Amino acid sequence: MGDKIEKLMKKNKPKASKATKTPKRRKADDTIEDDEEPKEVPSKEPPMSKEPTTGGVRDFLKESVKKLTSREPKNVKMKSKEKDKDKTSREKKTLPSAEKTERETGGSTKIILACRGFCKYLLDMKESSLSTYFDERLAKYAPPSQTFVEWEKNMSKNRSKEYKMNDSGRVHIDVAGKDSYINASHIKFDSSCQEYILTQYPLKETIHDFWRMVSQKRVSRIITMFEPFSDEAIEEFNKIPSTVSPAPTSTPDSVSTGTPVSVSQKSQTRDQIIGTSIRCETTQIKSFFPLFTDHYMNLDNWLINTRKVEVDERNKHWMNMYTVEIVAAECSEANYIRVFNCTTWPWKKVPNEEKKLLALARAPYKDSGSLIAKADKSEPIVVMCDLGLDRSATVILTSVIIELVLAGKTPDCDALFKKMRDQRSNVFTMSMFFTYAIRAALVYLRMKLKLVNDPMSEEVKAMINEALAKVPFISNPKK
Repeated sequence: MGDKIEKLMKKNKPKASKATKTPKRRKADDTIEDDEEPKEVPSKEPPMSKEPTTGGVRDFLKESVKKLTSREPKNVKMKSKEKDKDKTSREKKTLPSAEKTERETGGSTKIILACRGFCKYLLDMKESSLSTYFDERLAKYAPPSQTFVEWEKNMSKNRSKEYKMNDSGRVHIDVAGKDSYINASHIKFDSSCQEYILTQYPLKETIHDFWRMVSQKRVSRIITMFEPFSDEAIEEFNKIPSTVSPAPTSTPDSVSTGTPVSVSQKSQTRDQIIGTSIRCETTQIKSFFPLFTDHYMNLDNWLINTRKVEVDERNKHWMNMYTVEIVAAECSEANYIRVFNCTTWPWKKVPNEEKKLLALARAPYKDSGSLIAKADKSEPIVVMCDLGLDRSATVILTSVIIELVLAGKTPDCDALFKKMRDQRSNVFTMSMFFTYAIRAALVYLRMKLKLVNDPMSEEVKAMINEALAKVPFISNPKK
């Protein structure tokens, strides 16, 4: 009997050895399921009987297989849940995206239709070009029942003795409780909420009035066109010797006092400006504000201080941007103004690239100056050039056409022109400025439609190219 038991034990011994190796094979499978449940440690398996039998080993193997098999549905179930979760997540992401696309499509359709109407204005003309159309149909337009009483009473404040300014659109400023004159006009459009003030480049005697207007009308952005050191259209510039160099392209770390100046700090007081900035004499400056960082002007106790000078990196040698502080005589703290000055738009000429005009017209809306509040269409934008009639009017018309089309409205260019003349007589003294404004707007819209994924946009882009043929690039005329 003892021999039989011994033989049986020897027979089962290899099987027992194989059984002890089973957990090692399962270890690889366990690593797949680490996130579902803890690993099984072989040492924690139920101990084998000291006297194992064939049935015991067979039961042990069955139990192991059962455990492995029982896990498979759990794993498949988990993967199924993960797939459902991913599907739900994709559906959630897709839904807002689809809604957004629908909104964008609706918006782009309005723009496309407005752009098509704008093109038809040019394509339906019988005249060979927009310039001919302007000369024959628009150039002689004059607002009905206009008067020029205030312009005639204040001839010393007018840069031009030829081009009159009508009373109906003029800007009123308050000086010591009384209405005072300035050669500036309100420009408002029925179809646009943006208001502009169109004005001449201030004379030496009217610089104070200009900044008073800016302060009283709560202006925070000014677009201007002048060459600071040699502008043919501004006669007094030629009388001042050029003893200074062009404006710096960066802000210095300190001024004459050696005190570091941060343009991100709050408005300075009158005493702080005087204590940390350099005074410049108005008789020696070729601008209506200081062209250098931390220089200030004193205009009858009004302080005009330039805090920062920047250059448009995308359009070098075209536009400088200034952050200017104004402290009124009756105030203690300053307000900030942003000035976008086009330095190389010559008198009686147009830019050699449409993108330059677009950069200037769009500058107030794209400005990210940290010291100035975001552009608000309820506040007027001041636009000026030598007489406030041609270059400045070109900027305004370009800006308004673009604004209307992006709002899904078809611009009536004839009506916009007449509305501008109703408020400021003699705007667009030359057809090339009116023509160039419309050309620049078409170029902008063509670039815009390239980003629109709509079959209709292809048709309209072709219309834009055809319309541009009626608005040829006007070469700068010889003087």
